[in-house]
Amino acid sequence: MPKQPDYAALFADTNAFRQKLINRLSGKLPGKDAQYKLAPVIRLRELENTIETNDAVESSVLIVLYPEQGSISTIVILRNEYEGAHSGQISLPGGRKERDDADNYSTALREAREEIGIDTMELEFCGELSPLFISRSNYIVHPFVAITHQVPQIINDPVEVQKVITFSLFELCGEHAVGEKMFHYGKGLTFNAPGFEVGGHFMWGATAMIFSEFLAIIKEIA
Repeated sequence: MPKQPDYAALFADTNAFRQKLINRLSGKLPGKDAQYKLAPVIRLRELENTIETNDAVESSVLIVLYPEQGSISTIVILRNEYEGAHSGQISLPGGRKERDDADNYSTALREAREEIGIDTMELEFCGELSPLFISRSNYIVHPFVAITHQVPQIINDPVEVQKVITFSLFELCGEHAVGEKMFHYGKGLTFNAPGFEVGGHFMWGATAMIFSEFLAIIKEIA
């Protein structure tokens, strides 16, 4: 019988968790096999018919980790409604690369400062997950992971962020954490999407796919 991951022990020691995470992220990543486990059916169809191009827009997102009440917590945002592919969705702090950004990680840090107001000087870099191409918006997303040893002060940008949601990684690690929701779009389009319930909202799509790979790594080191 396979050994069950001991998430409580893993999350209890922040320093040990950080080192295990850094070591694992420096190796070969689970990649698309892990990402696609939480891809919506419509997303898989798009991927079958889409060839990633060199003109994709470079963007980055940041998984911010911090200790809280004997566990490790993280932060996502509910975006405001706007004209765009990711309007009103649960996302990680992040956005497109700008000319003054030194590299993709700099983009992730800048966007985190702008969107949730955290002091990124307190963050320690842990590593990078696999890039994810989003065909609907023609974005190539670079997910990064960073940790701080204290609960960060959060000040959300009301222009871009409707709500900041924080939650323990325990909520995503449970046996029945993954759910499914049916979505209805114009012209009679209906599809199911897997994801997670966080803060009373359903997290799906690219964000759930990024967390799917991250959780595969967490399970390995637990």
